[in-house]
Amino acid sequence: MEKEKKSNSFDKTSKDISKLVSQVARKCYGVVDIARKDEVDLISKITKKGKMEEGVFVTKRSEDAFAVSIYLVLAQGIKITEALRECQKSIKFVLDKKYPKMCREVNVYVCELR
Repeated sequence: MEKEKKSNSFDKTSKDISKLVSQVARKCYGVVDIARKDEVDLISKITKKGKMEEGVFVTKRSEDAFAVSIYLVLAQGIKITEALRECQKSIKFVLDKKYPKMCREVNVYVCELR
């Protein structure tokens, strides 16, 4: 019974984290959109374990830690590495403020250029 409660709370928290990460990423320079579920590579879906909302994976690492992976659609003509680095920094900063010392890693991937 207690395990179900913990699982449900993680599901709820992962949805909150996904929404927050999506909001932050959309405000970053060069980001056009978040990849949809069907745009994300099949291999990535198989290898990632966790809850996926839009193009955001939230993976539970331990009792009080998680990792985030996000798949983005970027604008053409920008410096991809700079855009990804700034997006990663922004996401990590906001998650550290909201969930102190719980976010272990933030992975940012490019799915498409438009």
